[in-house]
Amino acid sequence: MVVAAAAAPLTLQADEITNWTAWWERSKKYTLAIAEAMPAADYSFAPFGSGAAEAVRSGDGARTFGQVMQHIGQAEGFYLGRFGKGTAPAAPQNDASKAATVKYLNEMFDWSISVVRQLTPADLDNPVSGGRGPAMTGLDLLLNAMVHTAHTRGYSDMYLRNKGVKPPTYQV
Repeated sequence: MVVAAAAAPLTLQADEITNWTAWWERSKKYTLAIAEAMPAADYSFAPFGSGAAEAVRSGDGARTFGQVMQHIGQAEGFYLGRFGKGTAPAAPQNDASKAATVKYLNEMFDWSISVVRQLTPADLDNPVSGGRGPAMTGLDLLLNAMVHTAHTRGYSDMYLRNKGVKPPTYQV
C-alpha cells in the first residue's frame, strides 16, 4: 500500500510528459499549417520596415514572415536545449525562403518532440539554467517554450491576413 502511494506521483508525472509530447505534436502540426499557408513569394513580406536585424532590434522594422517562423524554431532550441538532451538543428543562414523555413521547422519540431519524450519526472522538477534569466524548473522551461511559440505564432495570422490569406483554423 505504501509503495503504491509513493509511486502515484511518478505515474502522474510520467502521464504529464506524455501530455506535453502530445501538445508539441499539435504545435508542430499547426505551426507547419501556418508556414504552408503563406505563398513562397510572400515569405519576405514584413508589415513595416525592411526585416533587417538592426531595424527589428530598434523597433523601426519588423521581421519578415520567414524570419518570424524561423524565430519560433530558434526559441524552441533556446528553451529546450537547456535540458541537454541533444543539439538543436541549426537555423538556415541567410535563407528565410519557404522551402528552407518549412524544412527547418520540421527538423526543429521533430527534435523538440524527441527532447520532450526523453524528459523524466525529475527533469520537470530540477532547476535548469534559464540562459539569460534566472534558473527555472524544467516545467518552467516547457511553459516558457510553449507560450513563446504560441505568442510568436499569433503574429503570423496578421502577416497572412495582410497578404489576403485566411489563416488555418486552430485545432486543440
